[in-house]
Amino acid sequence: MGYEITANGSSHCFRGGYGGFMSLRENIAKALDKEFGNHYATLSRCFREEDFDAFNKKANKILSDAKFNGYEDVLDFLYAPDGDGGKVSYKTCKKIYDLIKDFDFKGDIFTYAAHSDWKDYEHFKEFLLECYSHRRNMIWS
Repeated sequence: MGYEITANGSSHCFRGGYGGFMSLRENIAKALDKEFGNHYATLSRCFREEDFDAFNKKANKILSDAKFNGYEDVLDFLYAPDGDGGKVSYKTCKKIYDLIKDFDFKGDIFTYAAHSDWKDYEHFKEFLLECYSHRRNMIWS
């Protein structure tokens, strides 16, 4: 079981495990803001209610900075459920693209390694621009 990211009519489709999806979102969070991204990466270590409470308290403190205004939709993507038929608008795709377009992912991948050409993020950037230019929502399940 894993995830699939695509858009209606898109030539791109990304498939991987939920760890890969978390890695993608962690990298987007780091591109948004280094401090927030480093904190966001700790989300995968939350198991108890107290862990989530502490995580949320610190996240809310970081996100209270005015520099995050206008990124609510990107944050919605970062915190959306993994495989519950999520979607973001083409405008959000453009915001994500603008965040990661110059980010060096150092060959990281987020899809199944056996099917990857090790250019996942380059393809993802193309996909985000395709979504924006053709007004397609990015969807995942």
